[in-house]
Amino acid sequence: MNKKVIAIVIGAVVVLVAILGMVAWFVPILKVGNIDVAGATRTDPDQVLEVSGIVEGENLLRVDATSAALNIVELPWVKSVTVNRSLPSTMTVDLVEREPAVFVKRSDGDHVIDSEGKEIIIGTPPVGTVEVAGADEENSEVLPAVIAAINAIKEQDAQIIENIEVVEAPDQFDILFKMKDGREIYWGSSDNSHDKAVAMSTVLKREGQHWNISSPTMVTVR
Repeated sequence: MNKKVIAIVIGAVVVLVAILGMVAWFVPILKVGNIDVAGATRTDPDQVLEVSGIVEGENLLRVDATSAALNIVELPWVKSVTVNRSLPSTMTVDLVEREPAVFVKRSDGDHVIDSEGKEIIIGTPPVGTVEVAGADEENSEVLPAVIAAINAIKEQDAQIIENIEVVEAPDQFDILFKMKDGREIYWGSSDNSHDKAVAMSTVLKREGQHWNISSPTMVTVR
């Protein structure tokens, strides 16, 4: 087969592929038959489908995946989302949800805040979310300081979180952990959070009701 024949064959294949592509674009040969939602733990999958705008039976190739993702990411628990096509008939929606860290009781309900300091919902706090009390609503630095402490504790020993009754934090320099067994751990500011988390893990294994770990190299008890 000479070069001219090969070029003609290749050209014909390219044209055929282009024609098939145009037909598939304008004629719903490939239709949405399934919409798979993954990663929805606290998010209602039906709500994801509703806001996505994706409809079963529509042309798979003409689904606006970008628009669907932008709509889904507006849901309160969704941190990020990826929407992809999977031939011949499936749209996949992969969610990454926000991780709740603390909540604050206010006049309009419990405000749940994620591990990055962003408010998620006003509603029932999920299990494992720690209450922050005494925080000045006008002071925007209090909650980030408490969350930095919470995140450090989780990295050191996540089980400690389950034993925290409440965190009292009138300001970002005066953080006090009250445990469910009655013990109190004075954290102080959010500085040196890693070292303080190590100290907290250590002192909770010892006798003593009132610990001060604000200076983790000089822990005191009374």
